[in-house]
Amino acid sequence: MTEKKNAHTSVRSANAHAKATTTKAKETTARAKDTAGEAETTAKTAAASAATTAAHTAHVAADKAHAAAEKAVATGRTVAAEAPKKAAAAAGSAWMALKARKVQAAVAGAGAAAAGAAAVVLRRRAARRRRPLARLTGGRLGV
Repeated sequence: MTEKKNAHTSVRSANAHAKATTTKAKETTARAKDTAGEAETTAKTAAASAATTAAHTAHVAADKAHAAAEKAVATGRTVAAEAPKKAAAAAGSAWMALKARKVQAAVAGAGAAAAGAAAVVLRRRAARRRRPLARLTGGRLGV
């Protein structure tokens, strides 16, 4: 009988130990499920956050590219609009220089002619003032 009791006690003890192990395994499984659920939630949140951030970054980059393109177009329009004006201004300046050169040449010619005429008139007048005695003496005697 003692052997039966010991065998019976051993079986009970084994059953109790098996139940305890099963309970621990169930608890561990439950914790693992909870942890897996939390990990899944965290992963979904991170994925959503990453997608939102990527979309925002792409949107900002597109806005910057659009702004840069608008600036380039505006600069191109400005250059295209100013190019004919600059060409016209250069042509106008060249024409003015050509006209001014003609006017300057005419003025210089007229001035040279006037100076020459004045020299001739003054020379004749100075020659008329001298009388024969003054001419003979080199202007020392007579007026």
